[in-house]
Amino acid sequence: MRMQTTQLSAPPSLGRLYVRAAGRAATDAVVRRRRPRELPDRQVVVTGHRIPAEAVTAWRGAVGSADPADLPSVLVHTQVFGAAMELMADPEFPLPLPGLVHLSNTVLHHRPVPAETALRVTARAVGLVPHHAGTAVDVVVTVEGPGDDGEEALLWEGVSRYLAKGVHLSGLRPERPARPDFVPPTPTAQWRFGTGAGRRYAGVSGDWNPIHLTGVSARLFGMKGAIAHGMFLAARMLEGREPAGAGFRWHIDFEAPVVLPTTVAVRYEPGPDGGTRVCGWDARRRRPHFSGEITPLES
Repeated sequence: MRMQTTQLSAPPSLGRLYVRAAGRAATDAVVRRRRPRELPDRQVVVTGHRIPAEAVTAWRGAVGSADPADLPSVLVHTQVFGAAMELMADPEFPLPLPGLVHLSNTVLHHRPVPAETALRVTARAVGLVPHHAGTAVDVVVTVEGPGDDGEEALLWEGVSRYLAKGVHLSGLRPERPARPDFVPPTPTAQWRFGTGAGRRYAGVSGDWNPIHLTGVSARLFGMKGAIAHGMFLAARMLEGREPAGAGFRWHIDFEAPVVLPTTVAVRYEPGPDGGTRVCGWDARRRRPHFSGEITPLES
C-alpha cells in the first residue's frame, strides 16, 4: 500500500489539536468506538516552515539562551512537534492522544537549524511497542533545510517514544522490568520547579497536554499531580552543553515523573567518546527521574 502524505504549509496549533483529540476521545468513550489496532500508513509533511524570531524570544524568557543562527535542539523540537501531533490526533491513530506519557527521546542534531529559514518537516509513526503498562509508539520527525553548501540537507532528526497507559493492543504484556536499586550520586546541580512550571513551558512549546497543567487535570489521567514536561527536562539537561555548530547526539530516558512543585537533584559526569552523562532524581525519596547522555557525532 502506498503511504498517504498529508501536505501542510505550517504546523497546526497544538492547542487546537489537543481540544480536537480530547473531544474525539470523549466521543469514543460514549459510543464505545474501538480504535484501529495498527498504525495508519501515513506521513505528515510541512513545507516552507520558518521558526519565527518570536519563538526564540519566548524561549529566552522562559527556558534559556538561544542563538537564532543555531537554535537549541529542544526549541527545534517544540517548533516541529505539530507535525507529529497531527499524526497522533488522527481518529484512526490507535492510541488516544490525551494523557500520552513521554518515555524517551533521541535526537541527532547534524547541522545548525536557523530561525526564519524555510524548512521541510516530515513526521511518521514507525512502530507500536508492547509495554507492561500499556502500548508505546515511536514517532520520527526529520527537519531538512539549507546545508553548508546551500543544498538541501538533513539538519535534525528525532525519535520520541510515547506510552498510552492501560491500552493493550496485542496479546503481549511484557513483565514489569526489575527496578535496580538506585544509589544517588553526589549532585553537581539542583533544579527548582514551581507549581506553574508545566503551564509556563506549555506557553512556550504549545504542548498543553493536561497532565502538565494542574493537579486536577493530571489526576484525571492517573497522575499524582501535574508533572513537568519531559522535553523541559531535556532542555535543562542540554542548557549550555550543546556544541556550537551542532554535530551531536543526545538521548534521555524518563523514569519517575517530576511532580510539581519540587527540586530535582542532578549530576553531570564525563561519559565515553568525549560525551557527558546526566541523571536527575528526587533527593528526598531517592527515586530517579531521568538519565541521559550528550555525545558528539562522528565526522
